[in-house]
Amino acid sequence: MSILNKYRFGPDILLKHWMLRIKPLNKMLVKRNIGQLGENVQVRPYVTIVNGNNIHLGNNLVLRSGTQLHAGKKSKIIIENNVLIAPDVFITVNNHNYKDINKPILQQGDSEEDVVIKEGSWIGRGATILKGVTIGKNSIVGAGAVVTKDVPDYCIVGGVPAKIIKKMD
Repeated sequence: MSILNKYRFGPDILLKHWMLRIKPLNKMLVKRNIGQLGENVQVRPYVTIVNGNNIHLGNNLVLRSGTQLHAGKKSKIIIENNVLIAPDVFITVNNHNYKDINKPILQQGDSEEDVVIKEGSWIGRGATILKGVTIGKNSIVGAGAVVTKDVPDYCIVGGVPAKIIKKMD
């Protein structure tokens, strides 16, 4: 028995090789699961999406295996067109509050801010992008980087925390 016999795919879902490609725009999927879904979006296995109604995916995207997109109840993850997200990337709009030393962190709630990845960017393997960050147009985030602040357009960043390595001409 083929593994595909266990699953049902609608007419707008194409399973090619070991990748899920969503084509063309499936309006029911958008309404139920993803806030916005562009065309030619490739989702590799083991991608995790949390609060999908607050995730906006542009056109011509690749989300590689193990990537996690954690939107909030109020805050969004916006990924513009022509973006490549390498395997095991973690993007979140949340962070725990921790300023009250008289309370356990668990009891202090959390805060949210949008994350935006502008068009043409590349997020390297295992990078982490934290709340409130905007990755600039055609920028590169190096593998394993932890991005805590905005990245300007046309820059390469890397490290923990991420710092500008090079400004591209």
